[in-house]
Amino acid sequence: MINLLIEPLSFEFMRLALLAAILLGILCAVVGTYLIVQGMGLLGDVIAHAVLPGLAIAFFFGVDIFIGAFISGTCSTFVIAWIQSQSRIKVDVAMALVFSG
Repeated sequence: MINLLIEPLSFEFMRLALLAAILLGILCAVVGTYLIVQGMGLLGDVIAHAVLPGLAIAFFFGVDIFIGAFISGTCSTFVIAWIQSQSRIKVDVAMALVFSG
């Protein structure tokens, strides 16, 4: 029974995948905790919803969809930072504005 769990680790790509999963799990826990403490728990939703129009626009123009997604997600983050710096609006309200717009 234990052999079924250890056997996949005999392949190099499985060991690398396990290492990547462990490192990613640690990194996501640290970043997620920081975002929650800063009151930015909605940031993942905002970026995820902002990426979809970027994908569609990039596909329409025949550009790589990952480039469109990256540009759109980055722009949404900059818009949130700009709204927060230019007004007295708190970060969660700025994220809600970008999320709904």
